[in-house]
Amino acid sequence: MSEYQYYRFECLDGYLGTKQREALRGISSRAEITAASFQVVYHYSGLKAEAYDVVLNYFDIGFYYADWGSIDVYIKLPIGTLPDALLQFSQYGLSVHESDQWQLLVFSIEEYHEYFDDEQADAFFQHLVTLRAELMQGDWRLLYFMWLKAFDSFNDIAAMPMLEFDFNNLTKAQRVFAELFDIPLGLVKALAQALTANPSHRANVSYFSVDNWLAELTEQEKNNLLKAIFERGQLTRQQAIAMTKKEPVNKQVAYQYWLNAKVITPYIEMAQKQFKQEQAAVLAQQRVAEKVAKEAELAEVYRQRDHVWQLAQTQAKRACASGYDQASREVHQLAEAYQFKGERTAFELRFKRFVSNNNNRKALLKRLQDLSLGV
Repeated sequence: MSEYQYYRFECLDGYLGTKQREALRGISSRAEITAASFQVVYHYSGLKAEAYDVVLNYFDIGFYYADWGSIDVYIKLPIGTLPDALLQFSQYGLSVHESDQWQLLVFSIEEYHEYFDDEQADAFFQHLVTLRAELMQGDWRLLYFMWLKAFDSFNDIAAMPMLEFDFNNLTKAQRVFAELFDIPLGLVKALAQALTANPSHRANVSYFSVDNWLAELTEQEKNNLLKAIFERGQLTRQQAIAMTKKEPVNKQVAYQYWLNAKVITPYIEMAQKQFKQEQAAVLAQQRVAEKVAKEAELAEVYRQRDHVWQLAQTQAKRACASGYDQASREVHQLAEAYQFKGERTAFELRFKRFVSNNNNRKALLKRLQDLSLGV
């Protein structure tokens, strides 16, 4: 077993009843369980159930990571939300679990090569609400990300329908997902070019509006919803939408245009070259912005140099490690600021005075040795 495992699951469209919370307590005696969430960390042990079963039965989104590098992202959708044609390649970093009501997507990383912690997990978790909403509304770009990642490794995988999604303008949540799962963005650009140059099907993305939905309900449908609320005690948004859905949930589309190696390969070399050029341009802009910000910071330090010297002396008088560390940071920043303004001689005079005032603080002077060499 790993030394560390993190689980976090949440309900978005409903709440956990008393019996459900009791059942979850049987799965984990130490978890933090509320009416809408479940969170637990394990050392040398784990859940008494499969995580995908827990999400499929009780929650809408979830996140898991272990310190050996495994990461799983869980997104549960109403059954039939995604057509079967989009899931034929799902053994590559994506698994699908279904019940009579639900379709659970599990996006997996077998070995994440960088350091990962709870803070990063919590930050990513906030985007799961948006990612789930996008999938439910018909924005299925996450599945194409996983197809491209699988294609990059295996090449010979099942085809995907050619749907005219905009891969040049990703949402913030999609960009965060792509970064975590190391999606090859050069291939994303190649897909965008392939979609422009080849026939494709219209993407049917419909953004849900409560006002529009209510306006379209008949009196009978409203009465049915009220009756269901009184009988069940509560009704989730998704349950309400499902009760009033006009089209069959499992409607299948006969796709004519398909994404495969033959379609995307002609665009890969040029797209990756363009992507590298764009990344280089972005990096250059970032460096310019960082340089401007740094110069502005140094100019402000120089403007307030007398005050900063006083701060450094105040920290030095604390006569402790943290005070010496802060004083050293202040003096080093002053050295940069004087250098930026071309006032090296002025710095040397003030620095010698500072050293003289703190001559008995050997630990502080040791922290300033690199500056002393130049004086």
